[in-house]
Amino acid sequence: MSTYWGLLKTRAGGVARRRVLSVGPYALSVRGSALVGVMGIITAVLLVGVAIFILGHAEGDVVEYAVDDSRAFYIAEGGLERVRSYLAALELDDPSADPIGRTFSGQLPGGGDYDVLVKEDASGGSWLDAYVVVSTGDKDGVVRQVKATVVAETFAMYSWFIESGGGGYSWFRTGERFEGPIHVNGDLKIDGDPWFGGEVRAAGDLNMTAGSNPTFVRGYELHVDPVSLPTRAYVFSTLKAAAQQLGGLVLPALGNKTYYKIELGEPSVGEMEWQGYNEDGSTNGCGGYVDISSLNGAVWSEEDIHISGTLDGEVTIGVDGTIHIRDDILYAGSSPGNGPDPDCDDILGLIAAGHPKGDIIIDYTTPNQDDCEVHGVMMALQKTVEAEDYMRYAVRGDFIIYGGILADYAIHLGQYSNGVVISGYCRDYHFDPRVATLPPPFFPFAGSFSVEMWEEVVPVVMPS
Repeated sequence: MSTYWGLLKTRAGGVARRRVLSVGPYALSVRGSALVGVMGIITAVLLVGVAIFILGHAEGDVVEYAVDDSRAFYIAEGGLERVRSYLAALELDDPSADPIGRTFSGQLPGGGDYDVLVKEDASGGSWLDAYVVVSTGDKDGVVRQVKATVVAETFAMYSWFIESGGGGYSWFRTGERFEGPIHVNGDLKIDGDPWFGGEVRAAGDLNMTAGSNPTFVRGYELHVDPVSLPTRAYVFSTLKAAAQQLGGLVLPALGNKTYYKIELGEPSVGEMEWQGYNEDGSTNGCGGYVDISSLNGAVWSEEDIHISGTLDGEVTIGVDGTIHIRDDILYAGSSPGNGPDPDCDDILGLIAAGHPKGDIIIDYTTPNQDDCEVHGVMMALQKTVEAEDYMRYAVRGDFIIYGGILADYAIHLGQYSNGVVISGYCRDYHFDPRVATLPPPFFPFAGSFSVEMWEEVVPVVMPS
């Protein structure tokens, strides 16, 4: 038997006494069980701690993978944006260059690598450049991949565009509706309650008259980077060059103080007739016609043209001079007053690239004194789009357009007094959304590629 001795002193009788304390088997069993219990608790706590540590470490791995996975995706998207910028620069510097098969690699801020391949041509034989691009993002071994079809954007995407700021004439006024994108390199000038359904961008400030209440469905942006119209040399190197190739049409040179009269839809539907005239209005014997479907889409004239009629086909007419609109210009696949039908496949571009005169004029003819309707995209490269003598005579009704108007300096269609048209035309603008995928042939490149189709590639297929 085990014993525990304790010395107990008492003062009784002054004699010290010893007391023997005995611990039996039962007491030992209780203490042993308590020790085992304590050890079990400690073990359980340790196991729980280890489990929590392992779980936390695993959870950290999951979180880290999820973060890397997201970053890899955005790295792939970043690679796609880089190649869009590259393709835009290439299109401006060398429109005939072929980027198919080119690869690009790099690293974005924050780590991670991208590899991009311009995989194949997606133009389908069209003059408009389009490419399939595959971009792969890698972040610490986690890989994501996206594939997109990118398409060159042209200036036809604008409903209204003025390069210089408009010289004080680019006001948007009460009752006017602008369905497509707007860009001015000057101030955004509002007088009244115009309605804007597309993006509105201005390089300058917002200038509104008192009481104005415009509607911006998609908002507006100020102080953006200015956008320049294409140079005359660029139009020559693209549209004129295409007209000089097999399938294009260059009208015979006539000499000084001459012009061509062009009738779309004459002598029959789908054709275009032209006749040369001298300054005094007499014909000079230079004429002909062509089936528009036989062309590559490019027509060029060194002389001014006077144009009207109904277009069945796709064509862009460029002029080293001024374009005069003598009467309505309509699409065969349209309803007058309602614009292109849903299945319309006609598209027209008009580019006045003359210097020093490169205007588009809506002539003061008898037909144009009671409305004038134009289907197409018009670009006055050197100066203005304007109605002849717009500050004189009575109001001529509406100038109706389904497409876009782009000018270097200004767009002069009517004269206003206290917000009311007192001469020239009221403006009735409609955007033609088909121009995103069906722009006029060889219409100038706007300096960007849009993403028309996009998908993530799962599982990732590494380009060979």
